[in-house]
Amino acid sequence: MNNFDTRFFAKKRFDSARKKAFLNELKARFFNKENELFQLDEVKYLVPPKAMVYRGIKTIPIKNIVGSEGRYRDFDKDFLPKQDEIRDRWVSIEVAKEQNISLPPISVYKIGDYYIVRDGNHRVSVAKELGQEFIDAEVTELLTDVKIEEFSQKGLLLAESYNYFLQKTHFNEYFPKVYIKLTNPWGYYRLVEHINTYKYFLGERLKREASWEETIKSWYNELYLPITSLIKKKRVLKYFPEREVGDLFIWIMDHWHYL
Repeated sequence: MNNFDTRFFAKKRFDSARKKAFLNELKARFFNKENELFQLDEVKYLVPPKAMVYRGIKTIPIKNIVGSEGRYRDFDKDFLPKQDEIRDRWVSIEVAKEQNISLPPISVYKIGDYYIVRDGNHRVSVAKELGQEFIDAEVTELLTDVKIEEFSQKGLLLAESYNYFLQKTHFNEYFPKVYIKLTNPWGYYRLVEHINTYKYFLGERLKREASWEETIKSWYNELYLPITSLIKKKRVLKYFPEREVGDLFIWIMDHWHYL
C-alpha cells in the first residue's frame, strides 16, 4: 500500500472514530453516564499523592488508561477524538504505525492500577482504534495512602472520604493491614462521628480523657470487630448483595436506639 492509500484509510478511520465519539456523547447524555477522561488535577485534589516514584519504561494495558493531564477535552473516556482540529495529528500517527515507523513511548502517571497520560494522548487514541491492547510507556507512580478500587466519580469520592477518615483517626497507623470498605462515601464521615462519640464515653469509663490510640484500638477491637464478625457469621450480607459489612455496621449504630 502506497503512502497516499495509507493516508486515505487513516482519514477514513479518524472519521469513523469521530462518529463513535458522537454516539458515545449521545448515549452519555441520554443515560446520564460519565463520558469524560479524568483530569490529573482533579484526581490529585481528591486523593493527594504522598510521594512520586519513577518506574522507567513499562508495557501497560491500554484499558487501564483513564485520564489525561492536559488533553482531557480532546478525547472521551474511550479515547475517541472529540475535536476535528486534531485530525492531522491523529492521521499522521496512524500512518506512521502502518508504515512501521517506531514511535517513542508515551508518558504516564500511575495511580494504583490505573494510568493518566502526561504525553502521548493521540498515540493512545490511535492504538485503541486499531485494537491494540498494550503500549509502551514511561511510568511515574504517584503513591497514595488509600487504594482507588474503581476509577469512577464514585470511586474517587470513596477514596477521598477514606483519606479523610484516615487523617482524622490515624486508623491505618494502628491497624495497617485492615481496610474498612464502604459503598457510600458519606459513610466514612459517619464513622468519624461514631468514633468521636465512642471517645467521649470511653473517657467517662476511664475517668479521664481517652487518647486517640486508646480510642481507635478499643473501638475496633471491642465494637467494630465483634459486630462485623457476627454479621459475617450469620451471613447477613446475603440479604444485601450490593453492600459491605461496614455499611451494615453503620446502619446498626445509627439505629441502635430502636433496636
